[in-house]
Amino acid sequence: MMVLTRSNVRLFHFEADHHETHVPTFRRQAQAHARFSRPDEERGWPQSSFGTAREGPSPARSLIDRRAAAMLRGSRRYRLTGTGAFDTVFRTGRRREGEFLQMICVAAAREHGRIGIVIGKKALPLAVDRNRVRRMLRVCVRNARPGIDGYDLVLRLKKGAPRTVFRSIATEAARLLAAIAQTPPSP
Repeated sequence: MMVLTRSNVRLFHFEADHHETHVPTFRRQAQAHARFSRPDEERGWPQSSFGTAREGPSPARSLIDRRAAAMLRGSRRYRLTGTGAFDTVFRTGRRREGEFLQMICVAAAREHGRIGIVIGKKALPLAVDRNRVRRMLRVCVRNARPGIDGYDLVLRLKKGAPRTVFRSIATEAARLLAAIAQTPPSP
């Protein structure tokens, strides 16, 4: 018989072939709750391996058409980036004026035209409004392609407008882009 010197000797009764890892727990066994049919049961899943078969994941479907998806994937190459590019368009471009927008266009420096959108904080102080107008203008530009691919364009919001007028800003942008799409680019 082993001699234990711990204070909890009464809990362990050892024989030569037993070890303390084989001691059963002293808690009560888990029992079903009175209000639930089974503990930890989730009704949404089959309760056994013989339950009904699940259908699995649904096939992927596109939310936008292929042309728009291609434009979004390659949208970086359609962006006018860098201060030098904006300065060139502002210095040498032809201007077309609308009530809310000013469109400045110049013949494209690359094989495809690029677009820049300028919306100042003075015109629309809230970032939510600037982003909404920017998204609406991008949709107008996407719809105007491929007619405007020969141009580098800057669309600039001249003055502020309430949210109720945002659709008319988009309509004005579509009108200005359609007018530029009808004229051939000059080198």
